[in-house]
Amino acid sequence: MADTNAVMAVLNIDIEKTTEGVNSQFNAVYPFLRIGFFQEPHAFGKSNGKSKIINGSMKIGQLKRSIEPGTIEINGSTTVWELESSFEKKFGLHIQVFRKSGSIWLETTATDNWTLEQQNEQGKFLDEDLKFEKENSDEHDIY
Repeated sequence: MADTNAVMAVLNIDIEKTTEGVNSQFNAVYPFLRIGFFQEPHAFGKSNGKSKIINGSMKIGQLKRSIEPGTIEINGSTTVWELESSFEKKFGLHIQVFRKSGSIWLETTATDNWTLEQQNEQGKFLDEDLKFEKENSDEHDIY
């Protein structure tokens, strides 16, 4: 059995790193999850709203002019809220974790207390379930 407390990934953060670069590091470990960067912080279990999301790839230095370079270590037992709080406390960056659900990405606000591993497994399950349904649907049986 794998040790869920073992470090699974180290996210390197500095002013030259892009938001997409941070996402790539994260997504390499959790392919059914994504990090969204926002203009403002949010409370546990709450959403920031779509109007506050930062679209496109930006350098971290454009979001926060002066930060000390550093890292965030994540593992299977890290909760969504712990990750979001770490970004806030260490770097003053406002993030939210999104989970893949078919072709869309959902904010995980209702499940901030779930671990990253749980979130990723749920995303994987939904992805496989939707693929199975699509492969096994008979579009001619519409009534």
